[in-house]
Order: sequence, then structure tokens, then C-alpha cells
Amino acid sequence: MRRTMSAPELSDQAVRTATDAPWVVVSLVTTLFQYVLLPVRAASFWLATILPFSYLPMLATGVVGEHPLGFLGLLSVNGVAFVLGQGYKRPA
Repeated sequence: MRRTMSAPELSDQAVRTATDAPWVVVSLVTTLFQYVLLPVRAASFWLATILPFSYLPMLATGVVGEHPLGFLGLLSVNGVAFVLGQGYKRPA
């Protein structure tokens, strides 16, 4: 004999599912943070650290004068990398 669920059982199950939903979202966001955002933050940190070493050779060879918009783009990328990599390996 198959047991069917009564209306109160269905509503209790729906309530439990609805109250568990925020925890599922928190779990998904935490997983997303660990697997996507942390590598992006690490790459941005190191890009922001290493990129300024290219400025001096560019200034010395005159590339900045020939391609000023390219140099400004490089500075912009460096600024974005500084912002994105800001919290990398910061103690909790």
C-alpha cells in the first residue's frame, strides 16, 4: 500500500525547505569564493606587484611617447589589479 502525504506534512516539508534555502545559498557563495575569487585575487595581486617593473624600460626606450594610450591602459590595468588583489593573503 502506498502512503500519500497529507496537507500538513507537505506544508511542514515546504517550510523546512524554505528555511534551509539561505544556508544553501551561503554554501554556494562560499564555494564560489574559494574556487573562483581567490585565484582571481591572487593573480591580480601578483600582476599589480610585477607590472610596475615594466614601466622603467618603457620610459627609457620611449615607448610611452610613441603609445601614450597604451601606457595609460597599462596603468589602468595596474590600478584594477591593485583593487582586485587588495585582500590577498591578508590575515583573518
